[in-house]
Amino acid sequence: MKKWSIHVRFYIAGWFFASIFFYIMREVGVSGLAHLDFTVSQLIFFIPAFAIFSGTIFGSLQYFFEKYLYRKIPLWKLLVRLCIDQALIIALLTVIYYFSIKMMEMSTLSFWDFLRSPSAFIYYLYVFLVNSTLSLLLEITHLLGRGNFFKLIAGKFYTPQEEFRIFMFVDLNSSTTIAEKLGHLSYSNFLKDCFYDLAIVHNYGAQIYQYVGDEAVLTWEVSKMKSILECVDAFWAFDDEIMKKSQYYKDKYGIVPEFKAGMSIGVVTVVEIGDIKKEIAYHGNTLNTAARIEAVCNMYGEKLLVSKKMYDQLVKEDSTYSYAKVAETKLKGKQGITEIYSINKPVKVPTIAV
Repeated sequence: MKKWSIHVRFYIAGWFFASIFFYIMREVGVSGLAHLDFTVSQLIFFIPAFAIFSGTIFGSLQYFFEKYLYRKIPLWKLLVRLCIDQALIIALLTVIYYFSIKMMEMSTLSFWDFLRSPSAFIYYLYVFLVNSTLSLLLEITHLLGRGNFFKLIAGKFYTPQEEFRIFMFVDLNSSTTIAEKLGHLSYSNFLKDCFYDLAIVHNYGAQIYQYVGDEAVLTWEVSKMKSILECVDAFWAFDDEIMKKSQYYKDKYGIVPEFKAGMSIGVVTVVEIGDIKKEIAYHGNTLNTAARIEAVCNMYGEKLLVSKKMYDQLVKEDSTYSYAKVAETKLKGKQGITEIYSINKPVKVPTIAV
């Protein structure tokens, strides 16, 4: 539901500014749009109403298409389908729009004359361009991580900046054995399915920073989290999602994937790097600690391990998960001793009827 609301809010904001821009173009004489002559009061009502209406429809449909139709098709097919879908939606909105302005007595044109008018053609083209632009911006936002696109445009990451973040390294168990059993092509499809299911973490405010082989790196900016527990909820939601689809994995691959994760919190440096290929990169001890902790999950037989700093933050506001100190150890590549804690879902004790 959270991802749906992000899509809708993004499209509403986009359509609000697009409607204002379109009205300004009309006022400076780009085109004579006789059936769009608004009074000030009508304009104040119509632009927000149209933005909310259009943004909700297009945002909801974009979310629906991404979730149910576009997940496993090549990019060129996605673009073709998107063009067809938008054409059909624009046709529907055109009918709704025409009858709306007729009810508001802002047009005397017949429906056929309205469809053939130059202004209607401009409307079709403008809606198509706005939606295509918003869809493209949304995809770029997915690639860079939520909130990073406008920061990148503003040049915020041109010089290194410090941020207080949580990092989680999520890794597939027995990846080498699975790869040998499936072969490299089936294994790639296997990972692709797993990382599609990982998208559920988006509902818990996570950004997916990187995919590295059979590993995904998740991050949260602490100041923007509703609760620090979102990171723990995200991992167990992913674990539950895999279990829900266990039959699918058994039928298709003969294997049900299991993932482990290591997590830490702290100050990191973020900077824009690269020339031919630009990337937003994070550096710092927090990432190194999370990666090293994830690497020892199998050693202690745990799915989710965290640093003491992360543990201290979590226990301040949580009494639902089960925490246990599992080790004080020296992690590879790190100086000094690191305290490691496990996090597990509480065991539900069945009630016995008396």
